Formats: sequence, C-alpha cells, structure tokens
Amino acid sequence: MEPMTNAFWMAGCGAVAVLLVTGLVALVVTASRRERERRERWRQWAGQYGWTYVERPRITWTDRVPGRNRRGVRFALTGTTHGRPVCVAEYAYTETHSSTGSDGNPTTTSHTHTYVVCSVWLRREFPEVAVGPRHAISKLGRALFGSDTYATEHEEFDRQWRVGAAAPGQQALLGPSLIAAHLAGTVPAWSVRGAELLTYRPGRLNDPALVPSLVNPLMTVADLLERGH
Repeated sequence: MEPMTNAFWMAGCGAVAVLLVTGLVALVVTASRRERERRERWRQWAGQYGWTYVERPRITWTDRVPGRNRRGVRFALTGTTHGRPVCVAEYAYTETHSSTGSDGNPTTTSHTHTYVVCSVWLRREFPEVAVGPRHAISKLGRALFGSDTYATEHEEFDRQWRVGAAAPGQQALLGPSLIAAHLAGTVPAWSVRGAELLTYRPGRLNDPALVPSLVNPLMTVADLLERGH
C-alpha cells in the first residue's frame, strides 16, 4: 500500500502545484489587462482635454524626487492650465534590501514606491529653492541647535517647514502670503529650479477627476512665488 500512498501524495502535490501556477498566471494576466485599461483611460482623457499622453518620456526632474530613478516615469500627461504649461506624471522606483537569515542563507526583498508628480512652468526663472515639512529629526535638531541657515524668521512656519536653498538669503523668495498658505495647509511641499516648479506625493494616477486637486495647489504656489507675496 505504501507505493500507492506515495503515488497519490505525489499526484496531489502535482495538482496543487498546477493550481497555484494557473492561479498566478491568471493574476498576472488580470493585472496586466487592468493596467492597459487604466492607461487607455488616461490616453482618452488627454485626447478629450487637449493634453498629450506619453509613456516612458524623458523627464528633467527625476533627480528631484525620491529614488532619483532616471527611467522611473511610467507615463506623463502634459497640457496647459490657466495659461501655464503643466505636466502630471506617475513615477516609481524600487528599493532592494539584502539580509542573511538565521540559516545563513542570503535573502533579498524589494519594494516599489510609486508617486504622482506634478510640475508647472513659471513665467521667469528662480534660484533653486525647496520647501518641505520638517520631520522628527529636523525638529529635534532645530530644538537643540536653533534655527538653520535658511530660516524665514517666521517662528511657526520655521517650526513646521524647512527651506533648502542654493545660497543664504534665497528663503526671502517666500513672501508672507505664501508662508500663510503653507500654514493653512492649502499648498504642498515644492521645489523650484529655473522655471520649473515641482511637487510630488505617494500614490498612483487612478482617477482623472483628481487632476485639478493635483494641479491647482501648485498653481497657487506659482502665483504667490512670482508675485513675491
């Protein structure tokens, strides 16, 4: 009976393996189909509103986003809003970690980070400046050592936000109205280099109806930055 039992066992394992492989293939096929459909929705949206849809475009701002992946732009949509050239893109990079297990064997894990990036072109060029929220270490450093080089001297803003610049004094580009907009939470973190203003946030481009919510806050930054308000 033992050979027959082994035969049944092997047959059962084989059937399970086939089911697992079949299920995995079905998942991959389904995911691929949904991705094609998602991109086609964006292509149709771009055509409807006079924008341009491009897959894997060459983009200048990839060194200003996490991961600095030059080939990380999956697709981008470009158009004009309120008289300004605008780009909305989906960008990703993969982070890989290697470790050694308790059995001494190496293991590698990967995680892909995806972002929605929005850029707006300004009507004139600016020095390189970036504004981002302060995280725990930055807040601790400020508490221990006082204001940093690019403090605006607005206490509440400097407590919540941090300015990075190419040279001292360039934080003066942030006028009172722009500082107030940051404190009110109506504008995002951003950076500017030349005439290109940029912001990004974690996520994917899923719903075309959300495009105004991505673009309009950055438009506010653009207007206030140009006015010096």
